[in-house]
Amino acid sequence: MPYPFLTVPRARSIIWPGSQQTMGELLDQNKLTSKMLRQACASENEKIRAAAEVLLNDRESKIREYIDSGKIPRNIDEAVAVKIEDKGQKAAIKELWYKRNGRMGWERLHSLMGETRDTQVRAACVILLDYHYHVEHQKILDGKGPLMVTSSKNSYLLNKTEHYLIRKGLVVGFVLGLCFMYLLWFANKVLFEYDFIPLANWNWFAWLIAAVIVVLLLAVGYFVIIRPLEKLIDYLDNKVASYKKGFEGEDHVVDALRESLDGRCHVFRNLHFNGRKEDVDVVLVSPWGVFAIEVKNYSGHFEYSGTEFFEKRKSGLVKVCEDSNPILQAKRNAVALKGFLDPEFNRNKDNAFVEPILVWANPEIKVYRQKRNDSQALCDKEIKNWRIEDLSFELDSIRCKKQLSEKAQREIIKKLEKCYR
Repeated sequence: MPYPFLTVPRARSIIWPGSQQTMGELLDQNKLTSKMLRQACASENEKIRAAAEVLLNDRESKIREYIDSGKIPRNIDEAVAVKIEDKGQKAAIKELWYKRNGRMGWERLHSLMGETRDTQVRAACVILLDYHYHVEHQKILDGKGPLMVTSSKNSYLLNKTEHYLIRKGLVVGFVLGLCFMYLLWFANKVLFEYDFIPLANWNWFAWLIAAVIVVLLLAVGYFVIIRPLEKLIDYLDNKVASYKKGFEGEDHVVDALRESLDGRCHVFRNLHFNGRKEDVDVVLVSPWGVFAIEVKNYSGHFEYSGTEFFEKRKSGLVKVCEDSNPILQAKRNAVALKGFLDPEFNRNKDNAFVEPILVWANPEIKVYRQKRNDSQALCDKEIKNWRIEDLSFELDSIRCKKQLSEKAQREIIKKLEKCYR
């Protein structure tokens, strides 16, 4: 049953799963956070999902109203809603944090503290920097150090971006070369070969026919040459923008992992192994296991059920083909990596496997889990679907028990590091 007109009071009265309290009571007691509401927005329970969306929108609108009134932020949710100047426009810190790679780092917060006299902005910077320092200080106290990250100079996304940029350059260069050669040929004809004397004898009708022929030739040239060329260049530009967006999404996810993980873990970016065409976006080696993380920086509305993935278009839900299905991509990467690391798992007698995780790097994406029947649940085991803004919360869920010995971790890390040489 759909809930298109669910009101805030009605949403607050709905019982939270696994609790005897309503969502409103838990919100009033600060036991139901924005992160938990965002997670519930992907619930297969339509009632809970609708209520979570209503309450999350209500909470965000109240935060927005509170901040817009000029009041001082009191927590992280309110701090990231504060607007600051960015290239002549006002933008919320949250928007810059997740969308604009490299423009809203901790260095920017430090500089903002010195640049602005706005009390609200300074208070937001203090809250966010305090949180950051607390996390880093705890890492120092634990004696684990910062997260280790190994990156490749080349990645699948960068190679594809370069490939399409080269194709665009070849197309543009070829067209410009043809135009230049034609201009040289035309200039040679006009200046040295063509006789203009017969044109003096043309009457108005002949000039009209010539003008019509020229217009027709220009029209044919536009639809036969220029229009297809524009479409080709637009296609190449869209491909470049898409791959660039994907690479920025990976940057955001790695930055978020740095915030939440310490030196007990090691992250490998754009991992190539066994001569595979595609790389694994992010591989996390930790005491809790090995994880193959597929990062997607999509925009729009999507739904999934088991391994099936759907995109919402004007015509309705359209099933995404297997090659483009991010859930299947994550599973394929995990299976391939498991096969590559099996000798290390077996030698250390670790009953371990590589778990696939799908991370959505765009906080504005709408991804919902469809309700499945019992037969679907038995056939397809769902993989973890995480949102970047909930990454620290989600990582807590995998810290349940130790899966890998320190020796196994060292051997796996050593083997993966060889893939970058």
